[in-house]
Amino acid sequence: MNSTDREVVEENLKPTKFLPLDGETRQQRGKVSIGLWVLAITLAAASLVMLYLASASPVIITTTPPDSRIELSGISFRIGSNYLLLPGKYEVKVTAKGYKPYDMDLEVSSNNEQQLNVVLEPLPGQLQVESTLTEITARVDGAPSVTILPGVIKGLKKGTHQIVLSKTRYLDSKYDVDIIGLGTTQTLSVELQPGWGTLKIDSVPSAAELWVDDKFVGNTPTSAEVLQSGSSILLKKSGFNNWSGTLSVPAGETQVYPPVSLVTADGYLQLETVPTGASMTLNGNFQGITPLKIPVRPEQKHKIDVMMDGYIKKPYRFTVASDQVLELQLTLQEDIGEIALSVSPEGAKVYVDSKFSRTGSQTLRLPSRQHELRVEQEGYRTETFKVLPQPSQQQALSVTLLTEEEAYWSTRPNRIKTVGNIQLLLMRPKAPFSMGAPRRQPGRRANEIERSVALQRPFYIGETEVSNRQFRTWKTTHSSSAISGKTLDMEDQPVVNVSWVDAIRFCNWLSKQDGLSPFYIYDCDLNGNTTCLQGFTGIDWSSNGYRLPTEAEWSWAARTGASGSTQIYPWGNDRFPPDRVVGNYADTSAAKLVRFKLISYTDGYPVSAPTGTFASNKKGLYNIGGNVAEWVNDYYNLQPHRGEPLIDFKGPEEGTRHVIRGASWAMGSRSELRLTYRDHGNDPRIDLGFRIARYVDRITKE
Repeated sequence: MNSTDREVVEENLKPTKFLPLDGETRQQRGKVSIGLWVLAITLAAASLVMLYLASASPVIITTTPPDSRIELSGISFRIGSNYLLLPGKYEVKVTAKGYKPYDMDLEVSSNNEQQLNVVLEPLPGQLQVESTLTEITARVDGAPSVTILPGVIKGLKKGTHQIVLSKTRYLDSKYDVDIIGLGTTQTLSVELQPGWGTLKIDSVPSAAELWVDDKFVGNTPTSAEVLQSGSSILLKKSGFNNWSGTLSVPAGETQVYPPVSLVTADGYLQLETVPTGASMTLNGNFQGITPLKIPVRPEQKHKIDVMMDGYIKKPYRFTVASDQVLELQLTLQEDIGEIALSVSPEGAKVYVDSKFSRTGSQTLRLPSRQHELRVEQEGYRTETFKVLPQPSQQQALSVTLLTEEEAYWSTRPNRIKTVGNIQLLLMRPKAPFSMGAPRRQPGRRANEIERSVALQRPFYIGETEVSNRQFRTWKTTHSSSAISGKTLDMEDQPVVNVSWVDAIRFCNWLSKQDGLSPFYIYDCDLNGNTTCLQGFTGIDWSSNGYRLPTEAEWSWAARTGASGSTQIYPWGNDRFPPDRVVGNYADTSAAKLVRFKLISYTDGYPVSAPTGTFASNKKGLYNIGGNVAEWVNDYYNLQPHRGEPLIDFKGPEEGTRHVIRGASWAMGSRSELRLTYRDHGNDPRIDLGFRIARYVDRITKE
């Protein structure tokens, strides 16, 4: 700009008077442009998107069918089948036309790609069945469920289904239908073929009523519709028996059935008897139990027989007209026998065929058939038995009831026999008794301590000692030996030279032969093995196998009388020595063999006598106080006892020696010949044998 121009401008620019606006004066800021705002928002949105993309995880969702609609709760970003989802839980819903909706919960984890495949279940279709017929039943794929048509069969899954249609009197029809499904309704038009033909029927005589499947059709001759599957045919005419049968005709055909000859109608016998329940035969053929009604041929002679146990057989002859009902009532006559029944105790109750008669002895009048009698009384064992009264006769019957104890002992013999013919006698101790000897008894030894004992368990004990012959049934090579030329080895002499172990092993072997459980527990094969070296380990007290008698049993059997009293010597409580021959002891003939002998006593046997020699004691036992001393079961000790009686005393539970009881042919002193004399040992002796025992019953272990 030159100076001239500047001057012009300055002349044109002249100041004007300033007038302020009303109010407070504010400083005016500069305005932000719209472009800046757009830029800022864009940058913020881009930041959010970048943050979302950095935090989101990819989830691939595929569906069948592919065009299914997918709905997700919350914020999602989708590219095709891929979704970018922030970590967390989402509700997923997949829908498609013709398919069941699918709902699920989806949990998205961070930075892990997930894939979800959803297959929607097609909705079933339905089939509209149309027909001119009604009341058609339909079965689908053989299922038992039935649908009545015309109508709609619902719930058919996509695919081929077999539809079977049925209707009374029509043939079944089968259709294979391809169901589209997806909720679509399809239509099927059906027709069923008639399932009957025509049958012409006549009868001789004619004019009989024809009934087909329980429906009256007409009188013969006539035609009727008969099913191909078979129809029930009935011809009825008064005076004739009904004729019935099942006939069939192919569908659509016409057939002629041969004329049916009707049979003159039966008559009927209606029979009742007094009493009822009788058997009846017609012309020898069983018909049943009265009362009954049976058909019989008319105008013929018939015979019936009516029979019942306890009654006389009743015959009857008759004829009957066609269609006649002969009502007949027959009264049967009882066929009675008498039983004179004697009952003890007199107050016992008598039952006949489970019905109470009366108490005590009585005469029973009973029909002549088998009856059950029962006689019972409290405290006694009931007796039940069968009786067969004889017609017009009197029989006598006596019944004596036993107490439970009497009944028990009636089945237990007083004498038993083992293999080898060893005889044992039954012992039933009752009252307590005293073992041992009083201190002041002459000849008493210190080991004869008095004990009060009660034996409650009954037992058998050998009538004699075991002989050589009996022992050799187990150990064939055994020899009892001899002394100074006097043999101890004769068959009937008592076995000696046996140890306590030999004796118990013989008992176990004998138990096995007689089928009893062994009493002794012995680690050895007892089947003929007589050289076993393994030992005895215990006793089974519940067993009823053969054993040695306990010392208490031996003492009771040897010493006690009927009232429980005891005796000192085998011959009683007479003075010593005996003044008569009472047993085999050390007599004058054994003087050269023994230290002590009985002066002026000769029994005829210098050594052992045959078993069973001399008289038995009051219990029936032989030589229990002489001939040979005897092993018993107990261990030996000197333990005293005072107080209540010892029940079934078994001796000590352990020890080193066993008790020996009784005198022998080698003993002759006052001390040795007493029945309380006790010795002990384990080893064999030439004057020591044994007798066996066993309990009556085995104790059943709970």
